[in-house]
Amino acid sequence: MPANTTLSVVGLDFDTIRANLVSFLRGKPAFVDFNFDDSAISTLLDLLSYNTYYMAFYANMAANEAFLDTAQLYESVASRAKAIGYRPTSAKGASANVLIRFTNAVSNATFRSISIAKNTEFRSVVNGVSYTFVTPKSYAIASNTSNLFQGYVDLVEGEPLTQRFLFTSANTSFLIPNANTEVSSITVTVTSSGSAQTYTEATDLESANSSSRYFFVEADRNKKYKVGFGDGVLGQKPAFNSTVAVSYRVCSGERANGANNFTAVSTVGGQSAFTLRVISRAEGGAPVESIESIRFNAPQMYETQNRAVTADDYKRIILRDNPDLEAISVWGGEDNDPPIYGKVYVAAKPLLGTLLSTNRKNAIKSAIRKYNVQSIDVEMADPAYLYVLPYVEVRYIPEETTKTAAEIAAAVAARVVTFESTKLGKFDSKFRLSKFLSHLDDADDSITGSRAIIDLQKTINPSTTSKNDYTINFNTYLLQLGVGDQAVTAGSDSNLFG
Repeated sequence: MPANTTLSVVGLDFDTIRANLVSFLRGKPAFVDFNFDDSAISTLLDLLSYNTYYMAFYANMAANEAFLDTAQLYESVASRAKAIGYRPTSAKGASANVLIRFTNAVSNATFRSISIAKNTEFRSVVNGVSYTFVTPKSYAIASNTSNLFQGYVDLVEGEPLTQRFLFTSANTSFLIPNANTEVSSITVTVTSSGSAQTYTEATDLESANSSSRYFFVEADRNKKYKVGFGDGVLGQKPAFNSTVAVSYRVCSGERANGANNFTAVSTVGGQSAFTLRVISRAEGGAPVESIESIRFNAPQMYETQNRAVTADDYKRIILRDNPDLEAISVWGGEDNDPPIYGKVYVAAKPLLGTLLSTNRKNAIKSAIRKYNVQSIDVEMADPAYLYVLPYVEVRYIPEETTKTAAEIAAAVAARVVTFESTKLGKFDSKFRLSKFLSHLDDADDSITGSRAIIDLQKTINPSTTSKNDYTINFNTYLLQLGVGDQAVTAGSDSNLFG
């Protein structure tokens, strides 16, 4: 009878692989009398099984990294996203707006403006840590009617850096070595034969030609970015042996959010006497886009070709470009009462606080405008918050826990907070009383049940100088109490948020 030369490949776990190897060897006449469990060949079988299992596992992981849905490494996800034209969002530095007033400068016939240079440095301390803020561009502060100088200036968190490399046939791109580089701050200057030329980032290739001075930015390994140039057809190719200067900011992401006290490192615009008044505190700082965010956003952007047509398109683009926003709601003006055509309305909730500053809203409006396919105006609306105030009563069995009543109360209070942070806080969230109570019951095994009285709260800012009528819409049914009635326990799963 011929030897069995067929090796089963069913099952890739270690034990199955080993059993298949044993079955294979048992079919060989030379191994008929071998003990595969107690002899030295057992060790060899373990070694072969381990090597086979290791290679199978490696092949499986390598195959996973080839697909956007299953890749686990950042560079793999970024590479798959690049193939469909999506670049992961970089870290962003927090931005503040201040009013600077020069106290000793007085204009005259020859002195009518104070120039504040780009990257003028300021300092601010948040949670005991000092952060560098700079002016993202140069400012010219003109004198006012009182011959004094004052103006509004943006300050962006980040350390400004400039690095240079030689453009050669073997070195046509430059890897920025810092992981927290803010891509929007990158500027490129190419110097050849003593002549310096400024290149701009390529955002629209429809108008690109062989003379377009464009540079390209793409995601690289370890959440870093690479700067490259055109090939002479789509974008001008710098001359060999040119010196390329890449300037950018390295930021701290969301850690500098909330900064509201700034001091200048040195003189500003050549002036040492000035005051700063914070108009809007620092906000908008965010980390590098996460893997899960890339996995979700990349196909969506490919589907819409990076255009804002529907309300969902606006929502995806704004959330992609502004990772400091926790929730967003977008609707067309035709849904207003009365309808307002030709407008898209956006209400956004930041990660910190509840409302966006005027400067932040203007920045979002300006950034989204380039994605419009028609002459649609974007309007930013302040969201109106409806607060749920629960009064909770919990029953528990003291003999089944070592915790005191105060500790049980603290555990239940913590569950209330986690329910708000995980189940509510989004514009499409719905409060369900049964789910809320079930969440509280899980605070401790000794809890046998709970009930809650739910109050709703809305806050308004009434005028203190004029008489006005205010309509407060709770978007839900209100229960009317009869004579002698007490507070009513909410006992249904009605959608309190409408």
